[in-house]
Amino acid sequence: MKKKLLSFSLMAIILTVSLDAFAQPAPGGVSPVITEIMYNPPEAGNDTLEFLEIYNPSLIANINMAGYYFSSGITYAFPDGFILAAGEYVVISGDSIIFEDAYGISAFEWAGATSSLSNSGEGIALRNASNTVVDTVFFDDSAAWPGEADGDGYSLVLCDPTSDNNLPESWTLAENATGIIVATTPDPTEIFASPGSSGTCTPTGIDDNEAITTLVYPNPTESTFAMKFDAFENNGTLMVFNSVGQAVYTETIATGTSTLTINANLKSGFYILSLENGKSIARHNLVIE
Repeated sequence: MKKKLLSFSLMAIILTVSLDAFAQPAPGGVSPVITEIMYNPPEAGNDTLEFLEIYNPSLIANINMAGYYFSSGITYAFPDGFILAAGEYVVISGDSIIFEDAYGISAFEWAGATSSLSNSGEGIALRNASNTVVDTVFFDDSAAWPGEADGDGYSLVLCDPTSDNNLPESWTLAENATGIIVATTPDPTEIFASPGSSGTCTPTGIDDNEAITTLVYPNPTESTFAMKFDAFENNGTLMVFNSVGQAVYTETIATGTSTLTINANLKSGFYILSLENGKSIARHNLVIE
């Protein structure tokens, strides 16, 4: 029988709760946080070593995860009676038996191979029993995100669980060697990850020459918002993603543009703005009231 659950204690890290637009508090004011993503391990065929890690950042409050489910990224709902204790982690994997054999810890299992994480990036959305988005991450394999997570054996790790996990600069590559060796060509590849525990982590962020300094206002807004940034040296693109990672608006930005006024007829909710100009990028949260 496949083992379906186990949570893991945090070791001596003092954290505070992050309550931004993309992490709505659960009852009691505590929100679970997506803290590690292994989306493209270096395996041939099915990615059986894929996993997501969820963390309870509170020092004192447990979270009753009954009814919590993923509405994007993977297909999984937490069972009745599962409590994520204060300061603990829980892992959801693609294959719980293979995961436990490889990593030596237990995990829940998401539904089927078709539910695996996209190797090119996508939105992951976690909702509670009331259908409210409690956390969402739109990860990518673009230049703004650590490239070695895309097939070279590394997971993505959120260095500070109180930071905005929708910003690529909040994530870095795992530094914890697991001893798991995958047969790859031309040389074997080791897995670097820390599922179920706090990993060694060095934030890297986006290089200054790859970041676009951007002002978004008003934010929150009822409909129309504006953006101000340094004039583009080349044609660029603005994309707006909803809370589950779906692109809902795209606009081509001409060379020389430094301001935009947007009315995309967006519904009330939480969005991610992605402004790209060549290798330069900016990501911002937007709230439509």
